[in-house]
Parts: sequence; structure tokens; C-alpha cells
Amino acid sequence: MKYTFADIFCGGGGMSLGLINAGFIGALATDFWDVAKLNYTSYYKFKNTQFLQLDLYQEDDKKRLVEELLSRKIDLLAGGPPCQGFSTLGKRGDKDTRNQLVETYLRLAITVKPKMIIMENVPAIQSMKHKSGIKYPDYAKRFLDENGYYAETIFLDGSQAGLAQTRKRLFLIGINKDYVKHMINFSEILNATISKLAPSNNYATIREVIYDLPRLEDNEGEDVMIVDDKTIYNHKVFKYQKETLARIKAVPYGGGLQDIPDSLLSNHLVKMKSGGYGSGGFVKNLYGRLEWDKPSGTIVAGIKKITSGRFFHPENDRLLTVREAARLQSFPDDYRVYGSMVDQYTIIGNAVPPKFSELIGKVIIEIYEEYKRS
Repeated sequence: MKYTFADIFCGGGGMSLGLINAGFIGALATDFWDVAKLNYTSYYKFKNTQFLQLDLYQEDDKKRLVEELLSRKIDLLAGGPPCQGFSTLGKRGDKDTRNQLVETYLRLAITVKPKMIIMENVPAIQSMKHKSGIKYPDYAKRFLDENGYYAETIFLDGSQAGLAQTRKRLFLIGINKDYVKHMINFSEILNATISKLAPSNNYATIREVIYDLPRLEDNEGEDVMIVDDKTIYNHKVFKYQKETLARIKAVPYGGGLQDIPDSLLSNHLVKMKSGGYGSGGFVKNLYGRLEWDKPSGTIVAGIKKITSGRFFHPENDRLLTVREAARLQSFPDDYRVYGSMVDQYTIIGNAVPPKFSELIGKVIIEIYEEYKRS
């Protein structure tokens, strides 16, 4: 049997693509951002999925979404509420308005009562407290349990999905008790099924994922390239300022900010290099050059900002291209990204890697099929 899904806060469609690969059928997707709409509706695998551009801070849009979902009898509600309010890369706080969208998502789920629920978020959400005083994951599980769901949170690491990326994400999984037999220990069942279906226990390497792409330097590449009769999208390098390029060239294989001579750095970067702002992992990875036979760190939305982390190409003096980032996120080469360069990096960096959602999709189908009522 084929199950339908709705993808809430869909962005460019990473969650949707993985679920389709797992055997689901896309019925509905929604996002507020114009660029998300452009990218989602441009990809051929989503052509039969209705896209609604909605702002879920607005009550009228919430009501419309509920009506649309109820009219379709969606089997799976999936989504990744914007996570910046929980991210360790920025100032966190329980008053961040973006965190309200997690609450919106949970209330949407219990209103439309799908058979299955998936919610994705950053690991840092585990340390954040809900206004009720308990941590967000515990609140979410209790909330769903009180409203008729088996619910559990699990961490997924890039190695389990065979990514060339050390990305870690928290997934909340819910299964409607009305549709399945009694499960004595849902957490144990969930973890056992993930262990059974995970395609890998090892990270892929950057070499395995991007080595075959054409080598590019400063201001080279195109939005569309034809190489050996193969079309390559979004493999383009922007032009760097002279001083920026000099800094990049000074970084050796596997190196970073510590390897750049002070004479090439601003006072701010010299202070950062000397530990004036602390010496954590972020500083260590600043101006970092990747290594071929290792995975990358977490691909982020702000890669175009050169101080966003360890994202220099292993050999070429530049940041990763959008195509290289997309491959590390497990997007196929036929997925073309649209918008400005900043928008393209944002679409890819914010996405749920399709290999993540494919694994979670297969896991939730297997559990549901095994325990569903006859």
C-alpha cells in the first residue's frame, strides 16, 4: 500500500524527496518563502504534490492548512519547523518566535490526526526548555502521548545514512494508537528497526561524493555545465576579493585560520586566532580546508559567508560550490537549485538530507505495517 504525506516547512524538498524514495506519495507541501516555492515546484518529482504558500504565524493560514489536510486524509505529517531558535550557532532562547512553530506543528498534528508523524530538528533542541518547564523533546513526546500517539525521539547521525557529513539531527516519530496494535516498548521497537534498516554505519568520504566534479577556481563554473554529455547544475564559484583569496591560498590541506599569517588578517581575525573570543570548535574550523578522505562537518545555510566553518575545497582555493554542498546533503544531480547564490546555499543548507528522510520513512512504514490493525 502507498501512503500519502504532507511536508510542512518543506523548503526545497529534502524531506519530501527522501519520503518519495522510501515509497510515500506526496500530496501536499507548504512553505512561506518564495524561493522555497520556486525550488519545490520546479523539481519534476514533486509535480503531483500541491504546494501552498502559507505563513503559519497567521491564524487564517493555519486554518486553511488544517482544512486542506483534513480534506486529503493524509497518512503521514512530516516537517522540520525552522530550527534557528534552537541552534547552537546563534543566541538561543525560549522566547525566540521561531520556536513557536514547533508548537504550531505539534498542534497541527493532533488536529488532523494522521496515522504517522515525523518532526525533524537540531540536536540542541534537547537542552531547550518548553514554557511548561520541561525539555522540548520530553514535552513533545508527552503531548503526543496524551493525544493518542506512540511517540519517541531518536538521534540520527550522518554515518547511519551513509552521508559524507557529520550531520546529526533529532527526529520525533509518532504513530497513531487508533491504527496499530499495542506496542509495549515503542522506543525499543523504533531503535531496533533503525538498526535493521540503516544502510551504513560509516560515513562516506568527500572523495567518494564530489571528486568527479570538474575542478574550479575563483570566478569559474556555470549554473548549467555540460561535461562529457552530462548536465551539471549549480557548479559555480563567485569572484573573491584579493585579500580573501590570499587568505584561502594560505590555508593548507586540513588547515584553517591558525595557518594564515597575521599579516593577511584583520584585527578581528587576529584576535580570534589568538583565542581572544574563546577557542572552541567553531574557531578551530574557521577558514578551514576539507580533507578528501574524511566527511565534512554539518552543511549549513550560510556557506557563502566565508567565516561559516570548514568549507574550503580540499584542493581548489575556494568554498564548496552549491552542487558540491548538494551532493554532501545527498541531493541527486538532477535537482537544480534556483535563486541567488545566497538563496541556493540556504535552500541546500537548511534541507533535511534526502537520505535521512528516506531512512526514517522506511522505518516508520515498517513499524506501521508490522503493527497495524487488521
